[in-house]
Amino acid sequence: MANKEEQALERSMEEIKRRAVMVPDMQMYTAMRSGIREGKRRERRRKYTYGIAAAAAVIIAAQIAIYPDVPNNRDAILPVQTSYGKHWNDSEIYQSANLSDPALANALERNLIKPVYTSVENKGIRVEILGAVTDGRKAFILYNVQNHSEQTVIHAGFSLDYGTIKAPFVGASLEMAGSSSQIGPGQTVNFAYSATLLPSVDYPKNVRYNAVFTQISEKALSSSSSKYRTSLSIPFELDSGMFQDETMLVPVNRSLTVDGQKIMVNQLLYTPLGTYVDMAYDENNSKQVFQLLNPVLLGKIGDTASKLYYPGIITADNSEVYTDASKFTLVFSGSPQKFDSVSLKIAGIAALDKNEMNITVDLNKKQIIQAPGKDLTLAEPAGTTEAGQVLFSRTIQKIQSLTSFNMRLADSFTDAKGAAYKISGDIGYTSRMVSEDAVAEAYAYNFGAQAVNYPQPLTIAIERYWNPIIESHTLELDSK
Repeated sequence: MANKEEQALERSMEEIKRRAVMVPDMQMYTAMRSGIREGKRRERRRKYTYGIAAAAAVIIAAQIAIYPDVPNNRDAILPVQTSYGKHWNDSEIYQSANLSDPALANALERNLIKPVYTSVENKGIRVEILGAVTDGRKAFILYNVQNHSEQTVIHAGFSLDYGTIKAPFVGASLEMAGSSSQIGPGQTVNFAYSATLLPSVDYPKNVRYNAVFTQISEKALSSSSSKYRTSLSIPFELDSGMFQDETMLVPVNRSLTVDGQKIMVNQLLYTPLGTYVDMAYDENNSKQVFQLLNPVLLGKIGDTASKLYYPGIITADNSEVYTDASKFTLVFSGSPQKFDSVSLKIAGIAALDKNEMNITVDLNKKQIIQAPGKDLTLAEPAGTTEAGQVLFSRTIQKIQSLTSFNMRLADSFTDAKGAAYKISGDIGYTSRMVSEDAVAEAYAYNFGAQAVNYPQPLTIAIERYWNPIIESHTLELDSK
């Protein structure tokens, strides 16, 4: 990672550790999914933690930054043991854990996992790769960690190498198929690693999964010594073209228009793991489109329709696939390619006029001068706060909040004379409180104690803002 990221993570390490001890183990690994992609994203943008659960994600990201996840040469030549000819028989372990990625659930249900059963042991920590699967867009590695040492350990780093090509760090995640993130002496815990791969890269078959473990004592977590950590690298084969004969790419090149905003559908990719819909927002749109509302993929045979709901999404924020924020991919679990026709239906978009992408605040008057709509207010932050700290508050009707996202602001602002400043510190937070009929959101922002002396008002750029526009549309993407 970049030096500036390591320094920022080190500065906040002690506070993160203090907060992370309050986080249940399952929350730690749930938060990891967003924490890992956020860790790399901080090089390009500012830092966020989303409540206490994200503190756990950040502490793991901090350990990855401080403790390199590439095993040294001595570890790289550890003996490798492989159970040749063994059939995949560990689906139940992961299915019973209710892991969050639908593509992995689909692979387990359809028995698509390639058996590997290759293991490496170092200093009493044994990692066995049980199986793996990939369609060239997503990769999943299923493995267990067996602790034969006398110390409890946790993950401190993990990565996947395709020869000299590293699998993208942004978008990588790790979930556990168990109730505790800690691996005690004599215990075995199962994990599922996933990565979002780059479609433009021809990945080789020979891969290595790298894992770093650290003891959990305060001394171990705060030490830079390698004696508290164990590194392993497990080689095996993973063919990105393993489903080549079952994959179909369909050019679409059609568009739909919602509230005057043009949205392109470039292509469909059918694979056994899921259906990928590559899309883009037109750069000439008058509104900044943040999200499609309730996208559904419809497959029809005659008058009979089948629907795929709740897609994942690949963006420039959560992957290395895109650098352009206007491009994205919807990922549906399952494939409707055997249908007569396939269509995409949406209920609308979340979007904001480009000339409304700012919030203007007068700190001395404690007043919002300008903001999108009329429902954003300034609230009193809880506890003792410094001058320059504000808390934005907003209430959203519950029916509109089901697919909503948190507001996100830039990490810099300008004063009334146009001078630019960075926010104070590197951590903001959001919170949500759900009542029977509404969702109350809060977003903390720290201008810095000196900001009260700057020429008022102060203006912040909006990066994301929940503003649903309900307008249903259906676009046919493929027909036989």
